[in-house]
Amino acid sequence: MDEYRVSMNVVARQRRAAAARVRLGWWFPVLSAVSWTLAVGSEFPAAGYRRLGVPDLPYGQVGGLLFLALIAVFSVRSGMNRRDASPFAVYPSLRLRFTAFALASLGSTAAVFALGWLNGSSSGAAWTAVVISVVAGGVIAFLLTWMTAGIRGDILTGVSSDD
Repeated sequence: MDEYRVSMNVVARQRRAAAARVRLGWWFPVLSAVSWTLAVGSEFPAAGYRRLGVPDLPYGQVGGLLFLALIAVFSVRSGMNRRDASPFAVYPSLRLRFTAFALASLGSTAAVFALGWLNGSSSGAAWTAVVISVVAGGVIAFLLTWMTAGIRGDILTGVSSDD
């Protein structure tokens, strides 16, 4: 019986060590929010931002590239950079969390795009697009942090999609 208890303690220590490696620095949510805000905000016509005094710079491209780089970092730091057919199936907690992430991503992009398409480039619509972009950036940063916490929890409990 002692061998069993010792083996279980070893497994628990290994799980804690693996879960401890699934961490994102404080900078990750900050850069995620900024990059998503820039990427989504670019869906609004530049003429509207010019009315607010924002110069024409490639905000969307910079934000999009930074966000792609951050997603690559997220994939490596969370252990999802494996060659599985469906890496989200490895961690059961991600089923709901990834769905929320996808809906927030698509919804924020669609909202800013629709705002620009429906309201043209008025300054009121531009301010609304800025607010939506900033809120969306915060939501995306929260969701990525929440997804990381779910992965860490799955590792600690030993839950997998095979169970």
